[in-house]
This record gives sequence, C-alpha cells and structure tokens, in this order.
Amino acid sequence: MARDALLLTIAAMVLACLLSGCSGKPQEAGQPEGRTIVVSDTILSEIITSLLPPGRYRVEAILPPGQCPGHYDVKLTDIEKMKKAILIVSFRGMSFMGKAGPDDGRRLVVDPEGRNWMAPGSYVQGLEILAARLSERFPEDRAEIARRKEQAIRLAKHGAETLVRKVTGAGLLGKPVIASSMQKEPLQWMGFQVVAEYGMQESMSARDVVRLVEIGRQRGVILIVDNLQSGPDAGKGIAETLRAPHVVLTNFPSERGYLATLQENVDALLSAVRK
Repeated sequence: MARDALLLTIAAMVLACLLSGCSGKPQEAGQPEGRTIVVSDTILSEIITSLLPPGRYRVEAILPPGQCPGHYDVKLTDIEKMKKAILIVSFRGMSFMGKAGPDDGRRLVVDPEGRNWMAPGSYVQGLEILAARLSERFPEDRAEIARRKEQAIRLAKHGAETLVRKVTGAGLLGKPVIASSMQKEPLQWMGFQVVAEYGMQESMSARDVVRLVEIGRQRGVILIVDNLQSGPDAGKGIAETLRAPHVVLTNFPSERGYLATLQENVDALLSAVRK
C-alpha cells in the first residue's frame, strides 16, 4: 500500500509537470501575450494545459473548483478574459459561458454526453476528444499535442489503477452506497455499487428522502455520498437516519490537480468507512 501511494504521488507530480499553467496563476515570463485560452472549469483547464506545448499558451478557468456551475455569477473580469481569448472552451450546458457574447468562431463546445469526466475512463476520453479538436485549431502543434496526449493518458491510467487497488484492498468492492447522481460514475469506477441516487438538494422532496432511506435499510448501504458542487448537505439527513457515514466528494479538480483530487476523493471514502 505504501508503494502504491508513492507511485501515485510520483504520477501526480509528473502530470503536474506537464502543465504549463492553470486557473488563476499569473502569466509566466516568456509566455506570448494574446495566446490565452479561457475554459469553463478546472477539468478542461487541466486537460488542455496538459495537451498544449508549455510556454506557448495560457489556460484560464472561469469556474472556481468548489462552485456549482448552475449558481455561478459571471464577473466583469470573466467577460473581459473571454473577449480577449483566442479560444473559449466549455462543456455544453454551462450557461454562464454565454455571457461573452455571440459565437464569433472562437468557441469550442464539448458535449460530455452525460459522462462525468472526473471518472478516469471519461477523463481519458476527454483527452482524446480535446487532442483532436485542439489539433484542428492549432495544426502547427499537432505532433506535440499527440505526444503529450499519450503521456497524459498513461499517467492517468496508472494513477487510476493504483487508486482502485486501494479500494479493493480495503474490501469495499461491490459495497452498496447511496449517492448524488453527480458522483455515480466515479463511485462505480472505484468499484462501489450505487443502489440509489439523488439530484440537487433543492429538488429533493420528503417523499424522495423516505424512499432513499427505505432503500438504504433494505440494501444495507455503507455510505451516503454527496457532491460538493451540487450540495454538500443533500444526503446528510439520509445518512443521519441510517446512521451511515456521510462523505462529500468534489466533482472538479482542485488547484492540486486531477490525480491528486481523485486520490483525495478515494481517501475521504476510505477514511469514512474506517471510523
């Protein structure tokens, strides 16, 4: 287990070394002005930064990692950034990204097709999709994008395999949980069985809570898992009623990066089960 943790830390550090910039960081010396790419969130900022040659582009995310996309209020500074960007990338459905004005050819909208890109399989798919789209936009960097894509995929897969071994080693494979729908795919990747799911807290009725509690009792759920961005307390009452641990996971990478955030999510689950 200690060896796995060391290997995962090394993989995360190497992946971080691929990144030439990230959301909120000041522009590095030598970066050409006017080569800024503005993206909707930190998943896209990490993927795009890992794909593009370092020093040639600056990638900035609008949405803070702990913020719900549906509740985010765009700032004037965000609008100014989008107006000056050479490319604006967002997931479909991120309505706040429309505040930059009409599409003038600089926009790239990615359809996640209902998948959660925090789950490693979807993250790798995202690397493939964005590598292809960026190669079309920046043909002069096509070879470098392809090389960096393969390296990022190897690191992401290795880190994911290490984390799955931690869950399996803890004897949690197939264990039943109730979770926010936003965390369903990552939990299934970890090996948990999601026996019921729920949406945002404001959309849950008393009938929904009663139904979820009944399922929890029948299936012997071991955890109630909330999603930070859509409501960290949405399942808290269910957990209290069932006397099951309540865990809050994040749906976007923190400033520490994708693999480090994924590890924090896994560690939070393991810690809750051990208490």
